Amino acid sequence: MSRIKPGITKFIAVARTLFKAQTAYRFDMAMAAVETLGRVLFARILWGVVFQSRETVGGFTYQRMLAYYVVSSFLVSLETSYSVESELNERIRGGSFSKYMVIPTNPIAHFMARTCGSALYSAMFTSVAAVFGAAAFGARLTGAVEPGAAASAALMIPLGLAFMVCFRFWIGVMAFRFEDAGFFIHLEGSVIQFVTGAMVPLALLPDSVTGALRFLPFHYVTYTPAMLLTGQLSRREGWAGLAILAAWMCVMLPLAQLTYDRARVRYDGVGA
Repeated sequence: MSRIKPGITKFIAVARTLFKAQTAYRFDMAMAAVETLGRVLFARILWGVVFQSRETVGGFTYQRMLAYYVVSSFLVSLETSYSVESELNERIRGGSFSKYMVIPTNPIAHFMARTCGSALYSAMFTSVAAVFGAAAFGARLTGAVEPGAAASAALMIPLGLAFMVCFRFWIGVMAFRFEDAGFFIHLEGSVIQFVTGAMVPLALLPDSVTGALRFLPFHYVTYTPAMLLTGQLSRREGWAGLAILAAWMCVMLPLAQLTYDRARVRYDGVGA
């Protein structure tokens, strides 16, 4: 307990600092809100055309599809860990990563706290944008959501965000070994948008693909919470997904830490 309490205090302090720092980037937050609205508008236009000739697509009605995009767009806005891998890559290449080697906290925990503060501030704007988008574009968010499903989603969302920080930290520190992790960052960024369900609901993919994706953690970052919160998945599927995500987190966190510990000994920029 004597070691845990100072760690929590540092985490809260970093998260609070990043939360306050975001006030200097109000334009960026406004653009995040516009992007959230844009995703909902895109869904309304695209799926409005598709549903003109049919009542359901992949088990979705038009209203359920819009509701999915409203919720998933909000969840996507919270996932700001993409900056982690970019900053790590740039600092390692530029010789300025040493600041994270001397701060009195674990680098992974530091980036988690930063992402937490950024996500909380972003949520203030994008939640309003999501509600406005639902009202303006006629998306009905009311539905039969099981309490257990909502509870599993509430736990899955922060765990998914924490997993993505670990995953992207792991990608970022590849720069220790390869001098430039840009290739991995670009490749990962394109794939993540697809496999998390940010682009289209994963239920629209072939059964063989969705069956395989269920065993990967990305399935539970955006798609599953959005489906749970719109009443399209049961609590059993929610708790099973949470268990899978937790198992991946138990793998990803030590893997990221181990990769960092082994790779940083090659870093020659300390004191730069």
